[in-house]
Amino acid sequence: MSTLVPEQARATVRELEAQCRQCLQCGQCIGACPNGFELELGPRRVVRMILSQDVEKLLKCEDVWRCSECQACTEACPMEVDVAGMMGRVRELQMEFGGVRCPERKVAEIATKRLSRKNKIDNMLFGTAMVSRGFIPSDLLATAEMGIKMSTGKVRRRPRLTVEGTEPKPFYAGCSLQQDKEAFNATAKVARELGFPLAEQEGAGCCGHGSRGKVPAKLETDKSVFTVCPACDYSLQEVEIETEPVWQALVEHARREELKLAAAKPRFVPYVGCLTDRETALGSLADAAELADAEMVSSYPGLHAGCCGALGAMFRGPTEAVLKLIDFAAENEAPIVTPCLLCRDNVRSAVRSAKKKVHVYFWPEFFQAAGTAATTADGEADD
Repeated sequence: MSTLVPEQARATVRELEAQCRQCLQCGQCIGACPNGFELELGPRRVVRMILSQDVEKLLKCEDVWRCSECQACTEACPMEVDVAGMMGRVRELQMEFGGVRCPERKVAEIATKRLSRKNKIDNMLFGTAMVSRGFIPSDLLATAEMGIKMSTGKVRRRPRLTVEGTEPKPFYAGCSLQQDKEAFNATAKVARELGFPLAEQEGAGCCGHGSRGKVPAKLETDKSVFTVCPACDYSLQEVEIETEPVWQALVEHARREELKLAAAKPRFVPYVGCLTDRETALGSLADAAELADAEMVSSYPGLHAGCCGALGAMFRGPTEAVLKLIDFAAENEAPIVTPCLLCRDNVRSAVRSAKKKVHVYFWPEFFQAAGTAATTADGEADD
């Protein structure tokens, strides 16, 4: 087998070995990884294969495609090894020299190909392309619902985001929000009624996250932008565009203006996903709860930040972390609230799989300006 591996691949791994030679194999990286329970090997053992220059095994490693690029492993490393960067380099090796043909890699290949021709990802066409290549969705009911949304709910007539007489702030909606009319309407409603002006960026395309770094964000601006998606935050920051989650900005604005929020339910369990700044996102949800006179029911922080199941940008099924979160929410008889639209849909699929009675809300479906009716529709999670 070793003779089949090109010398160029071996030379690349030798370069990587020099960059992570100081690794102690202490395991801090896998301990910090929000996807840790879902990985067969994990970042520590990927680095170990680099140290041993085991190119054959590296080219067979699927875990590098299930890395969500949250950077937690790199931040946790006491020896300052760029562990997340190593995972990315191994992905590049597999793209160039072969390697595994897992669903996550196919997602990246399709996204890269489509974004080379189009400005945005069409989720329905993207899903069709995956199915045509033999990758069947884990939740067929959710996929059918999404197909209906995509065919009838693309936001062609966008509600007014701006507030008359005010200077609007740059807003980057990303791909998914623009293809979910109800979620977009809820976002527009809370921003407008709190008097927080937003203006969508003209010509803004996909952030490129699905391509796993092959396509940079299709937005050019020298301004800081408000966002609704942690993956967009990550990708925009990669091209040196400053971002701020719009939910955090809305809460800070409401506090400054001495405004109140209204909550759909009196208590909730937070879920921020693996790509957010965990402490900041949980703190913002706690502040929103205070402004809405609602109770945020929390457990240990990691429970609220594990992977939703979209390992490598494709939902593979319920993760151990999310199933524990659902059990926690069920025990406390409280819905789950998340600031990430992708996480909302994947946690709803996990709820359906677990056959639990737990509602799952996107942030603006749960929080609205006081004096307005908060959205209560919660899809199949309400059944």
